[in-house]
Amino acid sequence: MRIDLSHWRTGASLAALALAFTLSACGDPAGTSAPEPAPSQSAAPAPAAQGFSEEGLAQLDSRLVELAAARQRAGYVAVLARNGEVMHTATAGYADLEAERPMTADTVVRVASMTKPVTAVAALMLVEDGVIALDDPVSDYIPAFANVRVATSLQRDENYEIPTVPAARAMTVEDLLTHTSGLGYVFDYESNLGALYIGNDIYSAEGDMNSRMETLAGLPLYFQPGSAWFYSYASDVLGHLVAVASGQSLEDFSQQRIFRPLGMSDTTFFLRDDQRDRLAAVYTHGEDGALTRLSDSQDTIPDSPIEAGGAGLLSTANDYIRFAQMLANGGEFEGVRLLSRDTVADMATAHVQADRMPDRMDAIDLGYGYGVGVIYDGPGEHPVRNTGDFGWSGYFDTEFFISPSTGVVAVIMSQEQPGPTTSETIGARAVFDRLVYGAITPES
Repeated sequence: MRIDLSHWRTGASLAALALAFTLSACGDPAGTSAPEPAPSQSAAPAPAAQGFSEEGLAQLDSRLVELAAARQRAGYVAVLARNGEVMHTATAGYADLEAERPMTADTVVRVASMTKPVTAVAALMLVEDGVIALDDPVSDYIPAFANVRVATSLQRDENYEIPTVPAARAMTVEDLLTHTSGLGYVFDYESNLGALYIGNDIYSAEGDMNSRMETLAGLPLYFQPGSAWFYSYASDVLGHLVAVASGQSLEDFSQQRIFRPLGMSDTTFFLRDDQRDRLAAVYTHGEDGALTRLSDSQDTIPDSPIEAGGAGLLSTANDYIRFAQMLANGGEFEGVRLLSRDTVADMATAHVQADRMPDRMDAIDLGYGYGVGVIYDGPGEHPVRNTGDFGWSGYFDTEFFISPSTGVVAVIMSQEQPGPTTSETIGARAVFDRLVYGAITPES
C-alpha cells in the first residue's frame, strides 16, 4: 500500500520527510544574487586533511560563508570525519545575528528529527538487553494502543466522521522503528484526517506523555500497521515506550546509556541554564523574503516540558558527530560499545523499500531502516550518494550522513524554520552532499 503525498504542502513535510536527499538532487540553482561580504567569518584555504582535498574543503568553507552573507541562513557549522577521525570543521555566519555571536561547533541547536536515530538506538539497546522485542505489540507497554482503528478514507463521511475499521494486527515495536505504524503527523494540511492530527498535536498538548499517548492512540491510523511507510509520531511513541520499558525517563536513559558514554555533554531534551548563552536563535524567511528571528513564544523546543523522542533533542555539531561516528564504527566509539555490529547493520538496512515508500523517495533509492534513511540498490538513482549511505535530517535545516563505502561521516547544522520564502535548494542540507562528496579524495 502507498500513501499519495503528491498533493501535500512540501515545505515543512519534505524538509523532515526525505533527509533532504531530494533537495540535493535539485542542485544549486543558477542566478543566485552575489552575496555581501561574510558577516562573521571569511573563507580561507582549508588545510590539507587526509581523505579530503584542500580545494574541496575550501569550496565547502567559501560556499557556506557566501550563503550566510546572503542571509540564506543566519549561520552554519559543518563537521567532516573520515576513517574515524574528524578532519575538518567549517563555520560561517552567526548563531545569533542580533548579538553578533558566531556559529561554532559548540553552538547548541535544535536537531529536531535527528532525535529519531537516537531514539532508535535507545530502543535497539533494550532489544539487545532482552527487555523488549521487535515483534512486541506497542500496547504491551502503552495500553492505549490496544484498540486502535484504521481510517478507510482520509476525508469525513456524511456524518462528519472519519470512517474506520479495526486494525488487522497489533502495531509493533518494529513498526515504530520503520515508520510503518500507520500513525500520522502534523504535515498533512489537505485531508480531514490530517486536520485531526494537527488539532491534536502532542507536542503542544497539555499533560504528561501518558495523556498525550492516549490522545494519539485515539486518532485513526492512516493505514493498516506494516502496510506502508508514513513519516509520523512513531518515534515519539517509541521514546515513551523506551521510558516505560526501562523504568527511566527517556532523558535519564539517554544520558546514562548514550550521551555520557559517548562524551556528548551538550545533548539533552532539557536545556540547561549553562547552555543558554550558546543556544542558536531560530530564523525564518517571511513573506517579504527577509530573514526574521522567531519570537520566544514561537520557539518552544528549548523549554519543552516533555521528552519528545521524535523531535525534542538539543545538541551541537561536536556532540552529534560522536553519535554518528559510533554508528559508522558499528556501535562502538573510543572504546565504548553501545550496540553490536549486527544490530547497527540491521539498523542501516533498508527494511522499507519501493513497495512501501513514496514515489519521490523511490526515485532516489531512498529506503528506511530503523530510525534512518538508507540508500539502497533500487529502481531509481541518487545523484550524489552511494548505496549503503545512511542518516537523517532535521526540520530546522540540520543533517548527518554516514558513507560506509568512503569512510566519511558528516554533520551540518543551521537553524531555519521553513517559512513562505525559505529556499529549499540553497540551504544547508541542499548544498551539503555535493560539497562533501566533491571534497573526498580516493583512498590512499
